[in-house]
Amino acid sequence: MAKASINFAKAAKGGLAHNDRSESREPDYLLPAEFRLQNEVDRSAGEAEKMISDLYRQAKDNYRQKFGQKLQAKSYVWEAVVNLNKEHTLDDVQRLAKVIEKETGFTSVQVAIHRDEGHINERGVPQYNLHAHLTFFTLDRQTGEQLYRRQVTEKQKERGIQPMNRERLSKLQDLTAEVLGMERGKRGSKAVRMDHKQYKEAKRQELAKVKDLTAEIKELRAELKAMGAVREDYARLEAENKQLKEKIKAKDLTIEDLKQQIEDLRKDLKRDNAKEEKIEQYRELLLDQEERIDALIEQNKALQAKISTNEGQSMGNGSKIDLRTISELNRDISFSGEQRLKGNADRLLEEYGAELMLKEFLEREAEPITKGVLKKETVGYKITMTQADSLYKRLRDREQRVRGFIKDAKLVFDSLGRAVDKVKDFFKKLQPSRDQSIKEFKDRSKTREKIRSSKQGLSR
Repeated sequence: MAKASINFAKAAKGGLAHNDRSESREPDYLLPAEFRLQNEVDRSAGEAEKMISDLYRQAKDNYRQKFGQKLQAKSYVWEAVVNLNKEHTLDDVQRLAKVIEKETGFTSVQVAIHRDEGHINERGVPQYNLHAHLTFFTLDRQTGEQLYRRQVTEKQKERGIQPMNRERLSKLQDLTAEVLGMERGKRGSKAVRMDHKQYKEAKRQELAKVKDLTAEIKELRAELKAMGAVREDYARLEAENKQLKEKIKAKDLTIEDLKQQIEDLRKDLKRDNAKEEKIEQYRELLLDQEERIDALIEQNKALQAKISTNEGQSMGNGSKIDLRTISELNRDISFSGEQRLKGNADRLLEEYGAELMLKEFLEREAEPITKGVLKKETVGYKITMTQADSLYKRLRDREQRVRGFIKDAKLVFDSLGRAVDKVKDFFKKLQPSRDQSIKEFKDRSKTREKIRSSKQGLSR
């Protein structure tokens, strides 16, 4: 059972949102979700902020009227943190807030109970940090004077303002124990209750345990399975697991460091997986382009066969055209896919070339080695070096295939370009002969027509 304790401090920025759990980021010192109990709060952060704004406006106006001066108060929102037991309710804490209001002249703006903080002990049992946050507006509503003062002047004493000294804070400890029905803490104790920021920092510096590592590794292994990781990914995970276990054994790893190293590993594995998927997409693209080249070659063969069947055909002037010249020059001259194929191949080599990927890998792996994270004698170092060697070989193979494909493709493109130019020149040279043949054919036709007309005249 907790002992009664109340501790005042200036309210932190964002404290109201922390109290009602509307803060943008969930605190990392909360219990696992399955162990959290229900929190309670009497006002939301938004409602409390509006109430404070209204109270300050009223206090500022009253201060000017009473003293003829502008209100100078800066710290007028204070918070008290109170220990609780499981049986305490929001009504109990609100009743304490009313007692404090009567004793101090403060105005309660928010009361919240937190039942979701704590930690899991070595036996797996949740240890709850049950407490309440009581937030007060500490300016006098009638005069605007600051009521939370360590020292007061004689005039202030005459106006009924009492200092918040050790004796008065001790009285508030008595009232807290009385209202909540708890055993009072030791009188004169110098123990100070940690606020949520101090508690958070203490948790960060707490040494990691094997169970913490086991939970993180289990979660990451499930993620690897979901994204279809390969054997090398699991080997890297196990190497990291062994290395972190050694650090825990040596008491050289905090929970914060553990989470950071696991998160770094998670990002690296996801980045490698995404890169492999991208490479696979480009590999499929290359295969598709290779199939298109094969199809073009087959079309070219069919065209050559068709041209061969027309060898030796006569033109109008009785001359023969050596169509084999076209057959020899011609390659498939369809350029519909040429530029796209060329662009894809060049982009693949530029963006995902083996040398670039190898450079990224070595830069990434060199950092932990130079920092001493992977010692040469550790299993992790050996596995990492094995992975580097394996990746180097795979990348070299891919590089050779890509370069070979691009070399073949460029040869085809060069041949096609030369073929087009020669065929165009051939037909350009052929055009005058064609025109002359047509003219001669027309002249012969006219001559035959005249001869026919003459014969008909003679027969008559």
